[in-house]
Amino acid sequence: MDDASIGLLSLGGTLLLVVVGLLNYSVFRRQLDVAQRQIDASMRQLALAQRQPDMQLIQRAIAETSDHARLLVERPYLRPYFYEERVWREGDRATPDEIAVMAELILNNFASALMHSATFPEYPVRGVDRTIAFHLRNGPALRELLLQVFDRFPFSGLSLLVLKNETAEGVERDLATLIAAADIDERERLRRQGLLELFRESTHRDPIEFTTLSMSERRWTT
Repeated sequence: MDDASIGLLSLGGTLLLVVVGLLNYSVFRRQLDVAQRQIDASMRQLALAQRQPDMQLIQRAIAETSDHARLLVERPYLRPYFYEERVWREGDRATPDEIAVMAELILNNFASALMHSATFPEYPVRGVDRTIAFHLRNGPALRELLLQVFDRFPFSGLSLLVLKNETAEGVERDLATLIAAADIDERERLRRQGLLELFRESTHRDPIEFTTLSMSERRWTT
Protein backbone atom coordinates (compact mmCIF):
# COMPACT_ATOMS: atom_id res chain seq x y z
CA MET A 1 0.00 0.00 0.00
CA ASP A 2 1.52 3.28 -1.09
CA ASP A 3 1.63 6.46 0.92
CA ALA A 4 -1.33 7.95 -0.94
CA SER A 5 -3.56 5.04 0.01
CA ILE A 6 -2.48 5.24 3.61
CA GLY A 7 -3.22 8.96 3.60
CA LEU A 8 -6.69 8.39 2.17
CA LEU A 9 -7.45 5.69 4.73
CA SER A 10 -6.26 7.96 7.54
CA LEU A 11 -8.41 10.78 6.23
CA GLY A 12 -11.39 8.44 5.90
CA GLY A 13 -10.87 7.16 9.44
CA THR A 14 -10.64 10.70 10.74
CA LEU A 15 -13.83 11.69 8.92
CA LEU A 16 -15.57 8.61 10.30
CA LEU A 17 -14.54 9.55 13.82
CA VAL A 18 -15.83 13.07 13.25
CA VAL A 19 -19.16 11.76 11.95
CA VAL A 20 -19.50 9.37 14.88
CA GLY A 21 -18.59 12.18 17.26
CA LEU A 22 -21.20 14.45 15.70
CA LEU A 23 -23.83 11.73 15.95
CA ASN A 24 -22.93 11.12 19.58
CA TYR A 25 -23.07 14.85 20.25
CA SER A 26 -26.47 15.08 18.57
CA VAL A 27 -27.77 12.22 20.69
CA PHE A 28 -26.27 13.85 23.77
CA ARG A 29 -27.94 17.18 22.94
CA ARG A 30 -31.30 15.49 22.51
CA GLN A 31 -30.88 13.69 25.81
CA LEU A 32 -29.86 16.96 27.44
CA ASP A 33 -32.91 18.74 26.02
CA VAL A 34 -35.19 15.97 27.25
CA ALA A 35 -33.60 16.13 30.70
CA GLN A 36 -33.98 19.92 30.77
CA ARG A 37 -37.65 19.67 29.85
CA GLN A 38 -38.16 17.10 32.61
CA ILE A 39 -36.44 19.40 35.10
CA ASP A 40 -38.61 22.34 33.97
CA ALA A 41 -41.75 20.24 34.32
CA SER A 42 -40.69 19.11 37.79
CA MET A 43 -40.00 22.71 38.82
CA ARG A 44 -43.46 23.77 37.62
CA GLN A 45 -45.06 20.91 39.54
CA LEU A 46 -43.07 21.88 42.64
CA ALA A 47 -44.14 25.51 42.30
CA LEU A 48 -47.77 24.45 41.99
CA ALA A 49 -47.43 22.17 45.00
CA GLN A 50 -45.89 25.01 47.02
CA ARG A 51 -48.68 27.36 45.99
CA GLN A 52 -51.43 24.85 46.76
CA PRO A 53 -51.57 25.58 50.52
CA ASP A 54 -51.76 29.32 49.77
CA MET A 55 -54.57 28.74 47.32
CA GLN A 56 -56.42 26.58 49.84
CA LEU A 57 -56.05 29.29 52.49
CA ILE A 58 -57.38 31.91 50.10
CA GLN A 59 -60.34 29.68 49.26
CA ARG A 60 -60.95 29.11 52.96
CA ALA A 61 -60.81 32.85 53.67
CA ILE A 62 -63.40 33.47 50.98
CA ALA A 63 -65.61 30.70 52.33
CA GLU A 64 -65.35 31.77 55.96
CA THR A 65 -66.15 35.41 55.31
CA SER A 66 -68.85 34.88 52.68
CA ASP A 67 -70.44 31.53 53.56
CA HIS A 68 -73.48 33.37 54.90
CA ALA A 69 -74.10 34.97 51.49
CA ARG A 70 -75.58 31.72 50.15
CA LEU A 71 -78.10 31.64 52.99
CA LEU A 72 -78.94 35.29 52.45
CA VAL A 73 -79.69 34.54 48.81
CA GLU A 74 -82.16 31.91 49.99
CA ARG A 75 -83.56 34.32 52.62
CA PRO A 76 -83.04 37.84 51.23
CA TYR A 77 -85.28 39.34 53.90
CA LEU A 78 -82.46 38.68 56.41
CA ARG A 79 -79.91 40.77 54.52
CA PRO A 80 -80.76 44.22 55.97
CA TYR A 81 -79.99 42.98 59.49
CA PHE A 82 -76.36 42.39 58.53
CA TYR A 83 -75.75 44.95 55.78
CA GLU A 84 -77.99 47.91 56.53
CA GLU A 85 -77.98 48.38 60.33
CA ARG A 86 -81.56 47.15 60.57
CA VAL A 87 -82.92 46.21 64.00
CA TRP A 88 -85.72 43.65 64.29
CA ARG A 89 -89.18 45.10 64.88
CA GLU A 90 -92.56 43.56 65.49
CA GLY A 91 -94.17 42.68 62.19
CA ASP A 92 -90.93 41.96 60.33
CA ARG A 93 -90.99 38.90 58.10
CA ALA A 94 -87.83 37.58 59.77
CA THR A 95 -88.13 36.00 63.19
CA PRO A 96 -85.72 36.78 66.06
CA ASP A 97 -84.59 33.15 66.01
CA GLU A 98 -83.66 33.32 62.31
CA ILE A 99 -81.63 36.47 62.88
CA ALA A 100 -79.92 34.99 65.93
CA VAL A 101 -78.96 31.78 64.11
CA MET A 102 -77.58 33.73 61.16
CA ALA A 103 -75.64 36.01 63.50
CA GLU A 104 -74.13 33.01 65.28
CA LEU A 105 -73.06 31.42 61.99
CA ILE A 106 -71.44 34.62 60.75
CA LEU A 107 -69.70 35.36 64.04
CA ASN A 108 -68.30 31.82 64.32
CA ASN A 109 -66.96 32.02 60.78
CA PHE A 110 -65.37 35.39 61.49
CA ALA A 111 -63.69 34.03 64.64
CA SER A 112 -62.33 31.09 62.64
CA ALA A 113 -61.02 33.43 59.94
CA LEU A 114 -59.20 35.55 62.54
CA MET A 115 -57.58 32.48 64.08
CA HIS A 116 -56.42 31.28 60.67
CA SER A 117 -55.04 34.75 59.95
CA ALA A 118 -53.08 34.64 63.20
CA THR A 119 -51.76 31.14 62.53
CA PHE A 120 -50.91 31.27 58.82
CA PRO A 121 -49.03 34.29 57.43
CA GLU A 122 -50.23 33.34 53.95
CA TYR A 123 -53.87 33.88 54.92
CA PRO A 124 -55.25 36.96 53.08
CA VAL A 125 -55.86 38.91 56.25
CA ARG A 126 -56.45 42.33 54.74
CA GLY A 127 -59.56 41.28 52.88
CA VAL A 128 -60.76 39.39 55.94
CA ASP A 129 -60.51 42.24 58.45
CA ARG A 130 -62.35 44.71 56.21
CA THR A 131 -65.19 42.25 55.65
CA ILE A 132 -65.53 41.53 59.36
CA ALA A 133 -65.43 45.22 60.28
CA PHE A 134 -68.11 46.04 57.72
CA HIS A 135 -70.56 43.45 59.01
CA LEU A 136 -69.94 44.17 62.69
CA ARG A 137 -70.53 47.87 62.10
CA ASN A 138 -73.64 47.28 60.02
CA GLY A 139 -75.16 44.33 61.87
CA PRO A 140 -76.73 45.11 65.26
CA ALA A 141 -77.47 41.42 65.79
CA LEU A 142 -73.78 40.59 65.42
CA ARG A 143 -72.72 43.23 67.91
CA GLU A 144 -75.34 42.15 70.42
CA LEU A 145 -74.42 38.48 70.13
CA LEU A 146 -70.70 39.22 70.46
CA LEU A 147 -71.25 40.93 73.80
CA GLN A 148 -73.67 38.22 74.98
CA VAL A 149 -71.35 35.27 74.28
CA PHE A 150 -67.96 36.97 74.48
CA ASP A 151 -66.54 34.12 76.58
CA ARG A 152 -66.93 31.80 73.57
CA PHE A 153 -64.20 33.70 71.74
CA PRO A 154 -61.16 33.48 74.04
CA PHE A 155 -58.69 33.96 71.18
CA SER A 156 -60.47 36.27 68.77
CA GLY A 157 -62.79 38.21 71.09
CA LEU A 158 -60.58 41.29 71.45
CA SER A 159 -59.90 41.38 67.71
CA LEU A 160 -63.64 41.29 67.06
CA LEU A 161 -64.17 44.18 69.47
CA VAL A 162 -61.47 46.23 67.73
CA LEU A 163 -63.04 45.55 64.35
CA LYS A 164 -66.49 46.35 65.75
CA ASN A 165 -65.46 49.81 66.95
CA GLU A 166 -64.06 52.74 65.03
CA THR A 167 -62.26 54.21 68.06
CA ALA A 168 -60.16 52.97 70.97
CA GLU A 169 -62.66 54.55 73.34
CA GLY A 170 -65.37 52.30 71.93
CA VAL A 171 -63.25 49.19 72.54
CA GLU A 172 -62.54 50.21 76.14
CA ARG A 173 -66.22 50.98 76.73
CA ASP A 174 -67.22 47.52 75.49
CA LEU A 175 -64.59 45.85 77.66
CA ALA A 176 -65.74 47.83 80.70
CA THR A 177 -69.29 46.62 80.06
CA LEU A 178 -68.09 43.04 79.69
CA ILE A 179 -66.06 43.22 82.89
CA ALA A 180 -69.05 44.56 84.82
CA ALA A 181 -71.40 41.83 83.57
CA ALA A 182 -73.18 40.05 86.42
CA ASP A 183 -73.44 36.60 84.81
CA ILE A 184 -69.72 35.70 84.66
CA ASP A 185 -67.39 34.02 87.14
CA GLU A 186 -64.28 35.59 88.63
CA ARG A 187 -61.92 33.80 86.25
CA GLU A 188 -63.70 35.20 83.22
CA ARG A 189 -63.79 38.66 84.80
CA LEU A 190 -60.03 38.56 85.31
CA ARG A 191 -59.52 37.41 81.73
CA ARG A 192 -61.52 40.37 80.46
CA GLN A 193 -59.59 42.75 82.69
CA GLY A 194 -56.41 41.31 81.22
CA LEU A 195 -57.70 42.04 77.72
CA LEU A 196 -58.41 45.63 78.70
CA GLU A 197 -54.87 46.03 80.06
CA LEU A 198 -53.44 44.40 76.94
CA PHE A 199 -55.36 46.77 74.72
CA ARG A 200 -54.35 49.86 76.70
CA GLU A 201 -50.69 48.88 76.75
CA SER A 202 -50.51 47.92 73.09
CA THR A 203 -48.69 50.37 70.84
CA HIS A 204 -49.63 48.54 67.66
CA ARG A 205 -53.37 47.97 67.47
CA ASP A 206 -53.64 45.75 64.43
CA PRO A 207 -56.77 43.66 65.18
CA ILE A 208 -55.16 40.40 64.08
CA GLU A 209 -52.24 40.90 66.47
CA PHE A 210 -54.56 40.55 69.46
CA THR A 211 -55.66 37.11 68.27
CA THR A 212 -52.02 36.13 67.76
CA LEU A 213 -51.13 37.30 71.28
CA SER A 214 -54.12 35.54 72.84
CA MET A 215 -53.24 32.27 71.12
CA SER A 216 -49.58 32.57 72.12
CA GLU A 217 -50.43 33.26 75.76
CA ARG A 218 -52.78 30.27 75.86
CA ARG A 219 -50.00 28.00 74.53
CA TRP A 220 -47.62 29.17 77.25
CA THR A 221 -50.18 28.71 80.02
CA THR A 222 -51.29 25.21 79.01
